[in-house]
Amino acid sequence: MARTGTSGDAVAAEERDLVEQARAGDREALGELFLLHAVAVRRLLTSVLGPTVDLDDLIQDVFLQVHRSLGGFRGDSRFGTWLHRVTVNTAVSHLRRARGRPPPASPEAIADLADRPGSDAWERLTGREMVRRLYRILDELTPRRRAAWTLFDIEGHSIAEVATILGVPAAVAKSRIWFARREIRKRAAGDDLLGPLLEELER
Repeated sequence: MARTGTSGDAVAAEERDLVEQARAGDREALGELFLLHAVAVRRLLTSVLGPTVDLDDLIQDVFLQVHRSLGGFRGDSRFGTWLHRVTVNTAVSHLRRARGRPPPASPEAIADLADRPGSDAWERLTGREMVRRLYRILDELTPRRRAAWTLFDIEGHSIAEVATILGVPAAVAKSRIWFARREIRKRAAGDDLLGPLLEELER
């Protein structure tokens, strides 16, 4: 157990060094941060947005925003938490721009969502039609509620973590999740496939 902790501390220390170097203008350090977090950013964007064809462009948008805003990162939270906030803000901005014109589904992204390991609920999400049904419902939510619900029910963050990532009080995060759940349940009423999945996600 001690080795794991030591290894984790070493990784955290290395990341802090990279962040400081990137803040000082070191492009190589910024590139290393990109490599460290690109998979996590892709996963979070996919969770919030669902299958969308311009995911690579959005990942680039996230790291361009990181490059522009890194000077304002004071280290009050972990870099990963701050990066989650930048990623979610990028996703929410994309949803607002795309309002009323859902992007065409990418078969690769649908397959990724359908096969994603993790909770039993996601393991049951094996059909591509299930992914389409879920994200058709999420397309009807406001971007802020959709992001809060995704962070809580799909990504498994606590209320406090959701609030930190979104930059809102815990009560606001909790309210957004509650309203999102209510809207999703209403729209999924009578869906024998999606209903049980939503129930399991909310346990």
